[in-house]
This record gives sequence, structure tokens and C-alpha cells, in this order.
Amino acid sequence: MVRIGVSESWGSEIRGTLGASLNNRFKAFLSGLGVSMLLQSSSATALLTASFSGQGILTTATALAILLGADVGTTLVAQILTFDLSALSPILIALGVAMFTYSHGGRMRDIGRILLGLGMMLLALKLIVAASLPMRESLVIQQIFAALGQDLVLAVVFAAIIAWASHSSLATVLLVITLASTNTLDITVAFAFVLGANIGSAIPPFVATLGENRSARQPPLGNLLFRITGVAIVLPFIGLIANQLSPLEMSYARQIASFHMLFNIALVVTFFPLIDRMVRLTARLLPRDVEASDTMEPRQLDRGAFETPLVALVNAEREVLRMGEVVDRMLRNAFIALKKNDYALAQKTREMDELVNEFYDNVKRYLTALARESLGKKESERCNEILAFATDLEHIGDIISGDMIHNILRKKLVTRSKMSRQDREDLNGLYQPMLKAFELSLSVFTSGDVAMARQLLARKYKFVKREKKAVMNHLQKIRDDSSYDSRLSALQLDILRDLKRINSHLTAIAYPILDDAGHLRKRLRRRKSSEDDTTRVQAQAKVSTSS
Repeated sequence: MVRIGVSESWGSEIRGTLGASLNNRFKAFLSGLGVSMLLQSSSATALLTASFSGQGILTTATALAILLGADVGTTLVAQILTFDLSALSPILIALGVAMFTYSHGGRMRDIGRILLGLGMMLLALKLIVAASLPMRESLVIQQIFAALGQDLVLAVVFAAIIAWASHSSLATVLLVITLASTNTLDITVAFAFVLGANIGSAIPPFVATLGENRSARQPPLGNLLFRITGVAIVLPFIGLIANQLSPLEMSYARQIASFHMLFNIALVVTFFPLIDRMVRLTARLLPRDVEASDTMEPRQLDRGAFETPLVALVNAEREVLRMGEVVDRMLRNAFIALKKNDYALAQKTREMDELVNEFYDNVKRYLTALARESLGKKESERCNEILAFATDLEHIGDIISGDMIHNILRKKLVTRSKMSRQDREDLNGLYQPMLKAFELSLSVFTSGDVAMARQLLARKYKFVKREKKAVMNHLQKIRDDSSYDSRLSALQLDILRDLKRINSHLTAIAYPILDDAGHLRKRLRRRKSSEDDTTRVQAQAKVSTSS
């Protein structure tokens, strides 16, 4: 409930904080620490970071710095919860219920959810302590823990499985603390459990990104290797560490929480200078991305993530990005086929639209099911943005397969006369800006960055001017050369029209971002007359071609 309340109320700010880390590793570390404390989940932070890394917004080194900070952030939450705060439980629950029930929505309702979740967490810890007291008298439990004390590696594996299943090292460590506080667990075994929990919490992000590109898989893999290496170094000295902490007159709970925090701080101190080496290692361990996007297949989206809407939305984002890779390949293939008269490639590109439609159907079903859950205002808005962008990509796929490819195949029926040099230069002059706009639109979709959105919209207007100039150049050409093939002229104008439509779909993602930031209205007023002029020129071109 705390994680959902935080993500619904401050989800966009969290995304912006991670996305703004860029290449400053120290700032990235602090961002990961703060976000993980808010979400109380290093796994959720890792999935968000992997998404940014896969899109190229963050470098792999910066993403690893964020994950090291996220690991430390969960230890600070564990430290806070080791204090005896049970007296606050009824107060927090009462306030949470009142705010959640009687507020009219918005941030106040989310704060109520957070307080209610914290109150229930403190109550649960108290109940676990009470329920685990009889375990001290259980002969079976004593034998199990005694066996684990003889084989600490098995204890690490056992705790790693628990943390993997619960997707939370925090929950596992708190359980270990409550068991140790009733003298059910020996402190050495408890420390081994903490080490295992640190490994187990790094597994879910690694598994969740297995189907992503190499850039998205590198940070979770690097973080997992950091933790495995750290556990391998510390485990042989765990008895010595327990003996060093015991004279400090701390409770078992405080010793376990301190060990958990010190272990993660030691990981940061040891491995922060080695981040670049880990980047190179993970690059060697992971295979290179397959270039041919038509080999990609949509995968089943995890509906189990619905309990954490922020993670579920990241799942949908990643699938839309994979869909975007296929559409990008279609666009590149279409230009190659047009330039080289490669009709076999054109036909193959047309067939790729079926894959795009399959991606779109999967994402639409997933987001529709997610929308039936209890989502906050911002989460609902993000759900709509993802679906809208997926729809734009699907429309681009239809334009490429239904119009551009049709025009390329139509060249077979056109006489052998070639396009003029000016027409070819105009098309080439639109091709590269189109590809850059495509890449930028994917980055804007992932980050929601206002500066990137403004840049994307500025590129749109530059593109419109170039397209308008290309149309005017072509009009001048057919006026000067009355023998120019009318069918070839119509083909040129159709392709220019298709490129303009694709450009409009690509830049649509920028409008809601700029509108929320208050940067849209003045810009639209300044540009409206320019777009109207372009429409009139295209209409004149059609009339001239027909005549």
C-alpha cells in the first residue's frame, strides 16, 4: 500500500528523478537511494532504471550507480523499522483510514493510503513477533535452524529463494529480524539469511529483463554479480563479524539491520570504482542484440505486476518500445526498398505489419485490464499516454505497409523514367531527420522530459518546412518540364504526404507533456498559420498533378 500510494502520487516525479540522473554517477547513486526509500522496493527501482538504460536515456554505468544507491536505500528503511514503533500503529491506521475514506481523491487520498500501509506494517511486525514466540519450543524448527547453522551456504540459498519469491529483500530482512528477536534464530544464521536476501532481491529485475535489449539487461545483471561477489567475500568471515558486533550491546534486531546496512555500504565502497569494469564484463557475457527486428515476437506481459501499477506500466512501456523497434525497422526497410527498387524487401516489410498489430493487441489488452484496477489519477493518465503512443506506432505501421509500400510496388507500373535529381535529394533530406525524430520520440515517451518534448516539436516544424519546400520544388519541376511523367509525379507527392503523416504521429507524444508544463498554447498559435500554408500548397500540388 505504501508503494502504490507513493507511485500513484509521485510516480512522474520519481521517473523524472531517475531520468535526470544522466551521466552523473554520484547524483545517480543519491537518486536511487531516495527513490528506493520512497518505493520501499529496490526491485521496482531496478525495473525503472533498466527501462531507461534500454532506451539509451541512461548509460549502463549510471544505471549501475542508481542500483547501488537503491540497495542502500532499502537498508535505511529496515533501520527505521527496527525501532519499537508499535505504539504508532493505531494512530497511523486511524489517520490513514480517515484520509483515505473521506478525501475526494488526489494526493490526500494517496497519503492516507501510505499512512494506512505504514500502520499495518508496524502492526504486522508486532503480530509476527507474537506468533513466532512458540517457535522457540518447536523441536522441528530448532533442528532446521541448527542444520542451517552447520551449512551457511544452504542458509544463503534458502533466504535468496524467499526474497526472490517475495520480490523484496526488505520483507525478508524484517522477517529475519523478528525471528531473531525471539531467540529463534542464531545471529550467525540470521546474518547468512541477510546475505541471501540481498542476492534474492536482485534476481527478479534480472529475470524480468531477459527479453530486453542488451542495454536494458546489463544493469540488473551487473547488480546481481556485485551482490554475489560481495556475499562470496563476506560469508567466510560471518562468524568473525558476529563476534565483533556482539560486544556493542545492541539488540539482535539492531545488529541484523546494521549488518544489512554495512554490507550494502561496503558493496558501494568496493564496487563503485569498478563500475566501468562491470559494464565491460556484462557486455561480454550478454550476446549482442539481434538486428533484424522482424525476428522479435511479442511476449506475455506479467499481470502479476498489477499490484504495483508503476511496475505494470513499465512492463507495458518496454513492450511498446519493442514494438517501436519493429516499426523503425519497417521505416528503414521502406527507404531502402524505394532507393534500390527492392520489391522483395518491400513485400517483406509489408508482412512485418502483422507483427506490429500483434504487439499492439497485446499492449491494448494488458492496459485495458490494468485500467480496471484501482489506479490513481497520474497512473491512469500514464496508462492512456502509453496506449496513445502505441496507437500512433500502429498507425505508422499501417502508413508504411498500406501506403508507402503500395507506392513502392506501384513503381513497377510506372514507366522507366527516373525521378529527378532534385526529387531524390528532397526525399533523402527528409529521411535522416525522420529517423532522428523516431529515436527522439521513443526517448520522450520513456522519460517524459519537457526539454526533449520541446526539441521533438521543434524538429516537427523544421520537418514541415522541409516537406513544404520539397513540394514547392516538385511543383516547379513539373511546371518547367511538361514531359515529366504524371504517374511518377503523383508517386513523389504521395510519399511526401506519407512522411508528413508519419512525422505527425511521432510528435504526438510531445503535446500532453508540453501542455502539462504550460509550454504548448503559445507555440501552437505561432505555428498554426504555417501548417495551414503547407496544407494549401499540397492541395495545389495535387491539382497541378491531376491537370
